[in-house]
Amino acid sequence: MHIKDLCTQCDHWTITTITHDGKIATFTCTHCKNEFDLPWNTETRYLIRSIRHSLKKRTKTYPELLELKREGDGIKIKERSEKPKTSKGVEKH
Repeated sequence: MHIKDLCTQCDHWTITTITHDGKIATFTCTHCKNEFDLPWNTETRYLIRSIRHSLKKRTKTYPELLELKREGDGIKIKERSEKPKTSKGVEKH
């Protein structure tokens, strides 16, 4: 299984590979090859769903995340805040 995620080791958004044996899930950054293990349980599966859900929102702010297509791709982005909007959806300047 693959997800787009921010690697805390190399600080790049990348494709993360997740493999599991039914007991342990191994998350591997395909950019720097950093790995970490989590128990394969309901909380870990919920975490994966949460990452995928938050990425949908994040790509609106950072459309360059859509460029992550293949294992090994990595994007380093600078944090930027969204411009505040009024209740009618008009940007404040």
